[in-house]
Amino acid sequence: MKRASWIALSVCVIVAGAAIAGFAAYEHGNPGMGMRMRFERMAVRLKLTPAQETQIKADLKQARTNARPDIDSMRNLRATLAKQIFTDHPDQAAIQKNADQLKQQLAAMIDQYVKAGLQINGVLASDQRVEVQKIIVEHQQLAERRRARWQQHREHPTSGQQPATPDQPRQ
Repeated sequence: MKRASWIALSVCVIVAGAAIAGFAAYEHGNPGMGMRMRFERMAVRLKLTPAQETQIKADLKQARTNARPDIDSMRNLRATLAKQIFTDHPDQAAIQKNADQLKQQLAAMIDQYVKAGLQINGVLASDQRVEVQKIIVEHQQLAERRRARWQQHREHPTSGQQPATPDQPRQ
């Protein structure tokens, strides 16, 4: 796949994943905070009614149940693909077959994310959807700040080590 396609796919997965995970990314920067706590914070921020909470929890549980076999299958397929790639004599046909299968499974998973997101969206009121949009933007900004900090760390490590170069590993 071309780089732009991968980037677009990644953005779709991130945005859809935020919806499925109960917009858990809202507090992602808080280590140790469990899924339930993140959901509760999201519920408070969106001012969900008890009926909305019940319905969204049911939708999320169903989405996780549906996604679990795909996640396990994709993990196994990625491991198989890595083993096939890093052999003395890689079989291009087998590698391509597994890569295509992985792409199909990823596309199916994205379809499930979209379906779950639309179900949750159907439960929300208009003002709650506006708040969800704010949460998504905040998550994207948080991710960008983390990428920038990581990049800065890679370029200027604080431990006195020089950044690694392709021809010279870190010491």
